[in-house]
Amino acid sequence: MQTEYGDIFKVTLTDGGGDRVSELNIKYFDTIAVAISICVLKSGFLFAASEFGNHALYQFKGVGDDDDVVASSANLMETEEGFQPVFFRPRRLKNLVRIDPVESLMPIMDMKVSNLFEEETPQIFTLCGRGPRSSLRIVRIGLAVSEMVVSKLPGIPSAVWTVKKNVMDEFDAYIVVSFTNATLVLSIGETVEEVSDSGFLDTAPSLAVSLIGDDSLMQVHPNGIRHIREDGRTNEWQTSGKRTIAKVGSNRLQVVIALNGGELIYFEVDVTGQLMEVERNEMSGDVACLDIAPVPKGRLRSRFLAVGSYDKTI
Repeated sequence: MQTEYGDIFKVTLTDGGGDRVSELNIKYFDTIAVAISICVLKSGFLFAASEFGNHALYQFKGVGDDDDVVASSANLMETEEGFQPVFFRPRRLKNLVRIDPVESLMPIMDMKVSNLFEEETPQIFTLCGRGPRSSLRIVRIGLAVSEMVVSKLPGIPSAVWTVKKNVMDEFDAYIVVSFTNATLVLSIGETVEEVSDSGFLDTAPSLAVSLIGDDSLMQVHPNGIRHIREDGRTNEWQTSGKRTIAKVGSNRLQVVIALNGGELIYFEVDVTGQLMEVERNEMSGDVACLDIAPVPKGRLRSRFLAVGSYDKTI
């Protein structure tokens, strides 16, 4: 039970038999910010939705059974003159420990929208709360992110991908980082750490990394395409002569590569999950960029491939 000043009291009802309560005991517990509501969880936590400022999650460190804390009982304190006041002194938290604050703007007393920082979108400037819990807050449009791991890299990466092992997986399994002459593979789990048994070629830079089919991984590097099956088997398609792969476009069932000199090679995933070469096409010159759309639902392939040339034609 909390008063309008923020003081929390532990209230104990003593059963007197039947529907009667024989004693009502109130004992000072702790003092927190004034809350609109408080919720005690069976797991040993207390959540306080603050009336002004941030909400907070607390963990119980004690149950407030100390004998040196002043208590008031309905049976003990009643006299002929009525109830006598009981005085207590607020103190720092003793029975609760704040575990996690929850950001809250409420209540917003005033607000202005202006692009004072000259960014792409305006910022929202808000005056929140009152008294010692008042604040000026700047709100930017975007999604909040949580930093999970910080890892130093051996060089400056040229590209980064995250990839699942199976189309049904909820989360990505690998972070693949490409450098000018190598590829680094990190596994994602409770920790993020380097692995050497992923099947990816780590002695060459990567041009593309993706899930191919339902349960296979694909890595495109300058000298070929590596197809990594779910059971660990690896199939390698390699370029011929001194020609290397310059550009890549792919979706889950189709892959198109452009060799230097302008040759296009088109691959598809067949019914057995193999990545098969289907067709080749010579362009008039080097390919500047290419892309293929995702496979529409219920279809076996996307119908169109867009190829950009250095002569400003598509």
